[in-house]
Parts: sequence; C-alpha cells; structure tokens
Amino acid sequence: MNPLILWDAALLSLLLVIGVPAALCFAGAVLLLMLFGDFGSTNFLVGAGFNKLNSVVLIAIPLYILAGGIMGAGGIAGRLVDLANSMIGRLRGGLGLVLIIATAVFGAISGMASSAVAAIGTVMIPRMEERGFDRGYAAALVAASSVLALLIPPSASMILFGWVTGTSILACFLAPIIPGLILVTLLGGWNFVLTRKMPIRQPAPAPVRVIAGEVFIRTKQAAAGLMMPLIILGFIYGGITTPTEAAAVAVVYAIPVAIYVYREMGWRDMGQVLWRAGQTSGVLMIMIFFASMLGRIWTLENVPQEILEAFLRVSDNPLVLLLMANLFLMIVGMFMEDVSGILLAAPLLMPVMTQAGVDPIHFSAIIATNLGMGLITPPTAPLLYFAALIGKTNLSGMLKPALIFVFFAYLPVVMLTTFVPALSMWLPSLILGLN
Repeated sequence: MNPLILWDAALLSLLLVIGVPAALCFAGAVLLLMLFGDFGSTNFLVGAGFNKLNSVVLIAIPLYILAGGIMGAGGIAGRLVDLANSMIGRLRGGLGLVLIIATAVFGAISGMASSAVAAIGTVMIPRMEERGFDRGYAAALVAASSVLALLIPPSASMILFGWVTGTSILACFLAPIIPGLILVTLLGGWNFVLTRKMPIRQPAPAPVRVIAGEVFIRTKQAAAGLMMPLIILGFIYGGITTPTEAAAVAVVYAIPVAIYVYREMGWRDMGQVLWRAGQTSGVLMIMIFFASMLGRIWTLENVPQEILEAFLRVSDNPLVLLLMANLFLMIVGMFMEDVSGILLAAPLLMPVMTQAGVDPIHFSAIIATNLGMGLITPPTAPLLYFAALIGKTNLSGMLKPALIFVFFAYLPVVMLTTFVPALSMWLPSLILGLN
C-alpha cells in the first residue's frame, strides 16, 4: 500500500481521536493527499465531491432533519413519554422502559440519534431522578436507546448507506427493524435487572378502568405525532412517493401539527428550527463532500482491494471474514459517529462482504448495528458525552450501565444480525418481494 495512504489514514484517526469535528477530519485527510500526493490535476477530485452532492436522494436527509426538529420543538416528545408512561409507567422500573419505547418512536420520527437524546433526555432524565432512578443510569439509558434511531425507519443513516452503495433505500429501511426490536427487548430486560436495587418510588396501583381511560386520553393527545412515521412509511411502501418525496411530505405534515394541533411553537419559532436544521445539514454536506473526495482517492489507490487481500491472507472462510469485518466496524464506530462511519467503511468493506457472500441489504443491517454500538462505546462514545451534557451528569456515573448495555445488549444483536441473515432479510423479502 502507498505509504502516503497509511499516513493519511493515521492522520484521519488522530484527528478523530483528539475530538476535531468530523467534517474537518475528512478535509484534513484530503488536504494531506492533495499537497503531497501525485494525482496530477486535483480538479477531478473536487468534481467527484460535487457530483456526489448532486443527488436527489441526499435531499431527503435535511428534510427529515427539519421534520424531526419541528416535531421536537412542537411537543411530540412529551406526549410520547406521557403515552408510554400511561401504559407501563406503574411497573417497577417501568419508567426506564417508557424511556426506551419513547426514544425508539421519536427516533423513527426524527431519523437522528442525537435528536432523540436531546428531545427525550430533556423530558425523561429529570422525571426518572425524581422517581428514584440514578441520574447517571438514566443518562446512559437515554444514550443507549437513542441508537434505535439508526435501526427504526426512516433512518438518515440508511439513506446514506443506500446512496453510497447503490442499494435499495426501501430495503435498507426494512433490514434493521427486527434487530432493532430485539435490541428494545434486551435493553428493557437489562433495565429491570439494573434498577431492582434502586430506591424507586412506584405510582400507586390503579383499577384497569382508570388505566384504560388514561391510555385513551394520552393516545388521542399523541396521535398526530404518532401518525407521522406511519404516513411516511405508508407513502413510501405504498408506492405513492419516493423516500425524498416522503421527506417533503413529512415537513408539510409536521408544520401544522406543531403549530396548530399541539400549539407549542409558533411561526416565529420556525426561524430557530430552520437555523438548527440548516447547521446540521450544512455540516453533513461538507462531510459528504470531503468524504467523497477521500473515497475517490482511496479507490484509485486500490485501498478496498488491499483490505480484502489483507483479510484473505488471514482466512478465506466467510465466517472469519465476517468476524474481521465486524471488528473493523467496531473500531471505526469507536472513533466516528454513524454518518462518518458509513461514508468511510461502506465502500471499503463492500468487496469483503461480496467475498463472504453477504447481500448488500444484509450488510446494511450489519453496519447499522455495529456503528450504533460504536456511538456508545468508549473512548469517543459521542452519544454518551451528549447524554451527559443533556442530563447534567458526569461520564463516570454512566460508564458501568453503558458498558453493560454494550456487552450484553448491543454485542449479542450485532452477532445475531451478522450470522443470522434471516433477521435482516425477512422483511425486505416479505414486503418488497426480494429473493
């Protein structure tokens, strides 16, 4: 391998480890190659970056970010929490399960894990502490649950994966759903185990009639928000719209719900929502621009093929190749958030997956679960740090429960997703008729 490529990969890793924003990390890696590499005119690299940005598919991502921002500011998070609490909040430790379910649903609405941390964490962490939950535990559970936004459609990460690899985005939406539901089950189980010795104050028992009435009221209050992912997915899988058009429908639907139905934001608040969504989308587009340039250079230098050859020198057994690919993704996930990880790892590992006989749709679920786990795995663990900031707590109090979630919830899901292809292939085959 070209020594300059090794230096470039080392620089990229160093910048990510020391906490430089991901977009600037990719820019630095590209700048090193442009300054010291022998690639002739660099115009083709700039063109590669702009050509990648010139995609209708990518328009869906800022639209989903905007729709999620509107619903987050419009009060949907609190109503989701109240609905889940009316159903299971009276169980011992039930408020933790409320958090998991509410985060999964809000993640499906926003499509971004960080949005779910901000919206649900702000509401749930103080409530859980008042009920007797440890604050560090509550923040760790928010971080762990927010990763479900990658697995429950519509997911911005799966849009990126489909775009990068040329795989059906509709199939990529479906592939991680069953692994996501398994993860919800495991997180819920560990929640009850980890909270059994906490001094939790349970609400007084209530008659079934009272509980049913409360659930009915809360369902009515949350119904408009709950309809949003159903409308998006119904339009997509019903063949009415493309994913990009469905994202536009989501924005058009979210505005009147937030302003006229929930009445928790006004037209004046739209400026702030647009500004925050624009910031997030702008950073993402810069990252995609430089990551596309870096990917073009690495492809010209045959980096994906050399990675495959390195793997094959160890073993050509498909199971061993999958284990090595998972290890590669786990390391990438520890140092990059999901968007950067997909932009970097998906094209690099595609030859390895092809050699191992893995369908690209199956690979989408593998990469989603792996990079999702990386978001809460030290040393970088961006979602843990963000949840600590939202929860106003320190990382030391979050570390033990977070590692339990990593080793005994996420890791089993990663292994099941990798070695039981039916978990990720069954829904795409059933709904889209894929073989």
